[in-house]
Amino acid sequence: MSNEKTFSRRSVVKLGVQAPFAVAATSMLAACGGEEIALCADPNALSFGENSIRQANKYTEESAEPENNCLNCAFFTPEPAGPDGEVPNCGHCSIFEGLASKNGYCDSWSTKDTGQG
Repeated sequence: MSNEKTFSRRSVVKLGVQAPFAVAATSMLAACGGEEIALCADPNALSFGENSIRQANKYTEESAEPENNCLNCAFFTPEPAGPDGEVPNCGHCSIFEGLASKNGYCDSWSTKDTGQG
């Protein structure tokens, strides 16, 4: 028997989808001068479908427009605030059916209806 690893087409495609997320996370860390950005969902732990929907929506952990972020998006449900009143970094996104950063952004962003006006 051979000890060589063989790669299936599925594993190559999965790696191809995950690699851009790893590169993006690395470049964001470098751009922040080494400041760590806590990822809410590790791209390497997500399924192909989960990564695909994030990539199709151009999801990023840090919004380029601070006023348009997941925390004020209609599709985002933040985790309950702690005793100090601070909202945790991660919450649930109904577009991704998974975790997203409160500071994140994607092309499906939609303003929350505040019920005023």
